[in-house]
Amino acid sequence: MDVPAVAVAPVSTRVLSSYIELTKPRILTMILLTVVMSMVAAGTTPSLQAVFHACVGTALVAASASVLNQWMERERDAIMMRTCKRPLPSGRVASSQAAWMGWVMVVLGSVYLAALVNLPTMYCGLATWALYVWVYTPLKMVSWTNTLVGTLPGALPVWMGWAAADGSLLDPRAWILLGVLVAWQLPHFMAIAYMYRQQYEAAGYKMITVTDTSGRGANLHAILGSIACIVFAVLAVPPVSILSGILCVLAVAVSVWQLMSALRFRRQQDMKTARKMLHVSLLQLPLTMLFILLAALYG
Repeated sequence: MDVPAVAVAPVSTRVLSSYIELTKPRILTMILLTVVMSMVAAGTTPSLQAVFHACVGTALVAASASVLNQWMERERDAIMMRTCKRPLPSGRVASSQAAWMGWVMVVLGSVYLAALVNLPTMYCGLATWALYVWVYTPLKMVSWTNTLVGTLPGALPVWMGWAAADGSLLDPRAWILLGVLVAWQLPHFMAIAYMYRQQYEAAGYKMITVTDTSGRGANLHAILGSIACIVFAVLAVPPVSILSGILCVLAVAVSVWQLMSALRFRRQQDMKTARKMLHVSLLQLPLTMLFILLAALYG
C-alpha cells in the first residue's frame, strides 16, 4: 500500500527558521516601528537611506540582545511550557552557535550604526543592549524589580530613532516618547507575569506575581502604568490644532481603554482579565504610536 508523501521542509530552511526565531521577530518588528516613528517625531524628514541604515543597525543590536538573553536563560526556558520549544532548549540550535551569533551581531550592529548612522545612536544601542543582557536578564533571578528595570531597554529604541534623526536627547519630546514606552510596559508585562506566574516560579524567576502572591503589587503597577499612559498621551500629542486635538483625544481614549482593563484586572484577578489586559496593550501601543506619527506629520 502506498504511503502518502508528507511535505518536509528542507533542512537548510528549518535551520534558518530556527536562527530567525532566536531573534524574536515580532518584538524586533515592534522595535523597528518604534525607531521609524521616533525618527519622524524628531521633527525632521529622514531620508529612506537614513531610515534603512538606522533599522539595519538597530535590528542587529536588538536581535543580539534577544539571542544572548535566550542563551543565558536556556536551562530555565526548558522548564517553562511557554518557552521549552524555543530553539535552544529544544536542541534545534547549539548553545555555542547561539553565543557566537549574539556576540557577532552586536559587534556588527554597533560598527554599522557608528559608520552609517552616528555615534549617539550607537551609544543608545549599546546602552539598550547592556541593560537588557547584563542587568535585566540576571536580575530576573534576584528581584521582582527586574520588570521595572526592564522597561528601560524596552523603551530606549525610541532614543535610537531620535538620535538617528539627529535629534537632541536633551529635547523634552525625546523624554516624553521614552515615557510613553516605559508606561506602556507596566500593564503589558504585569499581564504576562500573572498569566505565567506558576511557570516563572518553577523556573526560579522572581517576578512580582511570584514574590507577592496577593496580587496587589501587580495590580498597582498595572494601574499606575495605565494612568501614566494617559498623561504621556497628552504630552506626546499636544492639541495645538484641530487635527492634533482629534489625535490627542484618540490617544487618550486608547490609554483610558488600557486603564479600564487594568481596573478590571484589579477587581477580578484571573486569567480572563489578565489576557484581556494583555490584548488591549498589544493594540494600545501601536495605535498611540500611529497618533504620535500623524501628529508629527500633519498636526
